[in-house]
Amino acid sequence: MKLVFLKCFITVCLFFSISKLTGQDTVVIKTLTFPHNIRSMANDQNGDIFIESSVGLYQFDGEKYWLIDPNYDKGALIYANGKLSYFKSVKDNVDFINEGNKSLLWLPFIPESSSRNFIYHAKGRNGRQFIARGNQIYEITIKNKFKIELKGQSTRAIMLVEKDLYVVSYSGIFKNGVRILPNIYNAEGMLHDISNHSMYFSSDKNVINLNLDNNKVVIENYFNEIGEPNYISKLIKYKNKIYVGTSKGIAQLYPFSFLSKEFLVHDISFIDSLLYLSTDDGIYIFDGKKVRKCTFLPDLNTNLVTKIGVNFWVLTKTGLWVYNSENKKLEEKILNKEIKSLECYAIQKDNNGYYWVSTASGLYRFGNTFEKTEVFFPEIEFNKRSSYQYNGLFYFGSINGIYSFDPLDFPDLIISFGIFVDNFKALLILLILVFVSMIFLIVKRKPTFSKTKDLNVPVHKKWSDTDKDRFLFDLGAFILEKYTFCHG
Repeated sequence: MKLVFLKCFITVCLFFSISKLTGQDTVVIKTLTFPHNIRSMANDQNGDIFIESSVGLYQFDGEKYWLIDPNYDKGALIYANGKLSYFKSVKDNVDFINEGNKSLLWLPFIPESSSRNFIYHAKGRNGRQFIARGNQIYEITIKNKFKIELKGQSTRAIMLVEKDLYVVSYSGIFKNGVRILPNIYNAEGMLHDISNHSMYFSSDKNVINLNLDNNKVVIENYFNEIGEPNYISKLIKYKNKIYVGTSKGIAQLYPFSFLSKEFLVHDISFIDSLLYLSTDDGIYIFDGKKVRKCTFLPDLNTNLVTKIGVNFWVLTKTGLWVYNSENKKLEEKILNKEIKSLECYAIQKDNNGYYWVSTASGLYRFGNTFEKTEVFFPEIEFNKRSSYQYNGLFYFGSINGIYSFDPLDFPDLIISFGIFVDNFKALLILLILVFVSMIFLIVKRKPTFSKTKDLNVPVHKKWSDTDKDRFLFDLGAFILEKYTFCHG
C-alpha cells in the first residue's frame, strides 16, 4: 500500500512540477547581491552582460562577476540597434529617463517592489534574463514569450520604418496597429523607397504610394494590364527600378511592362546581386535584363527562396529544401514526419543557431545541436510573405495576426502536448528517478514460481522490506528537495 501511494506521489510531484513551470508568466528564480550600487546594466548581441557601477565596469555571467575596467567613464550602458552601446555614443537622442521608466514594467516581479529606483534588464546566454535594482540582481523566467498583434487579422508583409510598424493584411494597411488608407483591402506587398521617402503598398490590382513627408496618397489601378485573376504579390526595388510580382509574371512598374508572363509570382528575393523569383512553376532568376529558369534548385511550386550563410533555403508548397552552395548538395528537411508535404512560407535563423520556419500548420524550430524539431501553435496557419526581423525580434504573420518574440527567450526548449518546459536538467533528474523507482516496484512485485538460491551477498548487505520502503520514501524526499532547489 505504501509503495502504491509513493508511486502516485512521484507521478503527482512530476505533474505539478510541469504545471508550475507553465502556470506563471514571470517569476524570480534567483537573487544575487552585488557589492556596489548598480548604475546601469545591459547585454551585447552575444548575450554577455555588463554592469556599470560606482567603481568601474563589471562583466557578469549569471553566476559570478568580475571587474574589467576600473576607469570606465563612458556613461550608462544600453542595448540599442542590436548591440551594446553607451548613452554618450548613441547617435539617436535617447532619453535615459524615458528608457528607465520603460523598465518599470518589471516592478511587480521584484520583491518589495514599492521602490521607484531605476530598473535595468539584460538578456544573457541561453535565454537567461536578469533585472537589477539598487545592488540586487534577480534572475527571472518569462513564460508568456509570444506577443500577438492584430489578432484575428490575416497579415502579409511586415516592416518597421522609422520605428513605425507597418503591416499589410486582407483587412487593409495598418500603422502601429491602427488602420490607415481605409478604402484599401486585400493588401499583399510593401516596399520602403528610401530615395523618395515613401511607402509602396500593393493590393489585388492596385499600387498605393504613400509619401511619408506630406502623407499624400496616390493610387494606381493595373486591372487592365493584369486582368483576371488580379494579383500583385510583391514590390521590390532592383537596380534603381521598381518591379512587381503578379499573377501573370514579373513586370517593371514605371512604365508598366511585363518581363515574363509565364507564371504566378509568390515572392521575389534579392540574393547575390540577382533576383530569385518564387513561382508556381518553380524558381526563376532575373539579372536586370533576362529571366531564366534556375537549374540548381528544386523545380517545385515555391513560396520563397532565401540564402542564410552558404545555404539556399527553398520553401515550397510541399516542404522545405536546403542547397549548400559550397558542396552543391541538395536535400530535403523534414519538419513533421506525420505531414511530410507540409507547406512552408518563411525561415529565419537566430543567434543561438536555430532555424524558425513558418508553415501552414504551425511555427517550427530546429537546429543541428540535437537534431530535433519543435512546433509552436500547430493549429495556426501562417502566411507567405509575412516574416520580418528587427533588432533581435522575430515577426511571423498568420491568419490570426502577427506572432512576435525574442528567439533568445527560447534556449534548449522541450515541447510536449503544448507544455513548455524550460528547466530540462531538473526534469531529466526527476524522470530518471521515477524510472528507477518504477523498475524497482516491478521487480519487487514480480511473482516467484520457483525457489532459487540466495546470491552470495553478506547478510548485512541484503535489504529487508523495511529497507526497501525506506529507500523509496527517501527517494520521494530527494525529489522534493531537488524540486525546491530548482524552482524555489
